[in-house]
Amino acid sequence: MQGQIRSLTECEVVDSTTGYVWLEHGEPLTDLQAHRVIPQRRWVLSAHWQGQAVFAKIFLGQQAEKYATRDARGARWLQQGALTTPALLWQGVTQDGRAQVLIYAAVTNAQNAEELYQSADVAARLVLVERLVIALAQQHQAGLVQTDLHLKNFLMADEAVWTIDGDGIRKKTLSTQAAYQQLATLISKLSVLDQQAWIDRLLTVYQQQRQWHDDMRPAQVLAWAMRDNANAVREYVERKIFRNCTDVVWQQTPLFVLARHAAAMLPALTPEALESAMQAGNILKDGNSSTVVQTPLAQQEVVIKRYNIKHIAHALSRAWRPSRAAASWSNAHRLQYYGFLTPQPLAMLEQRRYGLRGKAYFISAYSGLPDAVAFFRTVNNEVLRQEALRQLALTCYQFYLLHIVHGDLKATNLQVDPRGKIIVMDLDSMRQYRCAKRALRAHVADIRRLLQNWKDDTSLYNALVNSFQAVYADATPLKLAGISI
Repeated sequence: MQGQIRSLTECEVVDSTTGYVWLEHGEPLTDLQAHRVIPQRRWVLSAHWQGQAVFAKIFLGQQAEKYATRDARGARWLQQGALTTPALLWQGVTQDGRAQVLIYAAVTNAQNAEELYQSADVAARLVLVERLVIALAQQHQAGLVQTDLHLKNFLMADEAVWTIDGDGIRKKTLSTQAAYQQLATLISKLSVLDQQAWIDRLLTVYQQQRQWHDDMRPAQVLAWAMRDNANAVREYVERKIFRNCTDVVWQQTPLFVLARHAAAMLPALTPEALESAMQAGNILKDGNSSTVVQTPLAQQEVVIKRYNIKHIAHALSRAWRPSRAAASWSNAHRLQYYGFLTPQPLAMLEQRRYGLRGKAYFISAYSGLPDAVAFFRTVNNEVLRQEALRQLALTCYQFYLLHIVHGDLKATNLQVDPRGKIIVMDLDSMRQYRCAKRALRAHVADIRRLLQNWKDDTSLYNALVNSFQAVYADATPLKLAGISI
């Protein structure tokens, strides 16, 4: 997930008068633009220094010197290993001594590999990833290991792969298995469909670069990649977004806990403020277990879903467990991490009394798109209709590969955008299983629930079944769901 880029006025060492960062000998960093921020720890800025374009890393806090030293050391190791990396031009401190600074040469016309991967078509994505695999193999040949291996730690410029972020670089000669596990970690950053389609090719590219001729099985590398992916997602959605981090602002009081997206321009949120906003809104659902309202909040349309407490027994049963609002918050970020579309999660609030949970609220962006029932009833463009059916099957198949189960996969919980893409909603019952057998059983129930939406529309039902059959490379769940192959 891309973190929110904060205003430079929040950076402790930016001069409020000039907008510069003053270095220890009186030289300024000018024309500052923030690119990545870890609050009170690190700012990554593009800037000008001594008349040239540069990137500056500013390290703050008690461990600033440690991290700056480690980053600079990793950059030097990359240079010594003849790997393409930005030159380290200067290392020192700010004029006030509050921060450590590293200045790197800017890479012109560069694109972040993660952003390029997300925007490219299939053929271009494969070429990009092959180049990243070659760069990884070259690191290993030079006796270097990237301990924080992400696509965003590579830049693409002039057909070359630039390795950045020396902080994660270590000197180490890997065993054969450890090298393949690093390859799996890189592959784990790809979409699950690309992992499945390209595993054989990417393993071959790595082996050719290393001039290895062993019999490592693609299935084993793929299994490691899936494991790494699941662990990374679990760390993010179960821990990181429930505390202060780049993406989330966390607030805790005796009466409630609040997590809000750092990018969201929201007013101060309290239970009282949310109740007031709900009173002013349009009720979409008014049930015993939950109330859903569309309402304006800070000049944007949002949806507030309040999870109600029905009675004392229900209150006691919910008091000790994470709320359904917390589940929705977690699952919305899970879907975004994997690249699925879902309304932007904006905030989650749980009422607390003596540490026990009460009512809870989940706030997301409002989407005025039609649900799947309305879309297929009204769409006249046959090409768009077929694409939406394909995207629906693809969404389900990716859920199957990732062991994600929606839990209530009815058509009104799915929306369709103008390109035929699927937006997944109502996430409080969603789970990602660790056990493949349990995930399979639950996925079969999801498919059956989805097909029930159109059991009386033979034409659409059959078209959806055909899309499932075309998309599912592994037909096991289709057979168990009663779809003949």
